[in-house]
Amino acid sequence: MTLQSQVFEAFDRLLPPHTKTLVVGVSGGADSMALTLLARDYAIVKDYDLQTATVDHQLRQDSAAEALWVEQALLDLNISHQTLIWHHQEELKRRHEQARKARYQLLLDFCKDYPSPVLLTAHHQQDQAETILMRFLKGSGPDGFQGIRAIHHQHAAPIVRPLLGITPQDLRIYLQANSLTWIEDPSNQDSFYERTRVRKLLSHLGDLGWQQDGILASAAKIYELQQNFAAIIGEYAKGFTITDTPLTIDQAKFYAAPQPVQRDWLRQQIWQIGEADYPKPYLTIEAILRMLKQPKVNDYFVAGCLIKVANQIIVLSKTQNPREL
Repeated sequence: MTLQSQVFEAFDRLLPPHTKTLVVGVSGGADSMALTLLARDYAIVKDYDLQTATVDHQLRQDSAAEALWVEQALLDLNISHQTLIWHHQEELKRRHEQARKARYQLLLDFCKDYPSPVLLTAHHQQDQAETILMRFLKGSGPDGFQGIRAIHHQHAAPIVRPLLGITPQDLRIYLQANSLTWIEDPSNQDSFYERTRVRKLLSHLGDLGWQQDGILASAAKIYELQQNFAAIIGEYAKGFTITDTPLTIDQAKFYAAPQPVQRDWLRQQIWQIGEADYPKPYLTIEAILRMLKQPKVNDYFVAGCLIKVANQIIVLSKTQNPREL
């Protein structure tokens, strides 16, 4: 099967039936340039509109020039393109994380201008292996082994990642076969970033004979087990959940459930209610479980979620409080 056939199959499987517009986030790197070319060809077959956008984070001196290069390269291919500029303070805490959030927000806002859009990003197989290993090293547990989701539903547009089964090497070969060039992001070699360090660790493991295929295969098995466990948790939750909106639970019945059920259910609820990017580590959840045994808890904030305890009832709701952890 050709690379194009593989990706087209992923498009067929992942894109919602009402899709009318494909929006590609393009950095100019090999992965996003390859995705743009594949999305263009798929859009022609399906009669979709294709739009592309590059986010200029203004964090590097060459970022504006790189965005201009992408625009010209795509215009040469008769592909519509727009540069989205992130305006921010000069000094940023956790700037890599802030830039990633800003990128998604700008792209999702851009999607709103088009009918029935889907945002496509170029995460590939190596990104998946890196993400799984990063989450494992942070102690994220079974949920972390789900890795990057192929489709993530957002209000503005679903985010779809059709390249998760494709290696970066195959994407570069595909670009070369189509006589297209790309930009190498210097931050990909900067060991200041966690992902770069994990990428180098994977490379060292490969040199020692361990391949990332093993990580992905293990992740698939653990994901299968996790789905079975999720069904069991769901059955227990019926016994201690009082209302869904707001989410209220019977404190005594909740703590009568097995401890792994308490931990994983609470972790999932905090993640979903707070709409956080990632679930909290298990050490954090275990600390919260100890706290919630108290007869009264006033306004505890964690990952976008507000938690209270009173009259043997635990309440979880969404919050935008700046003190949240």
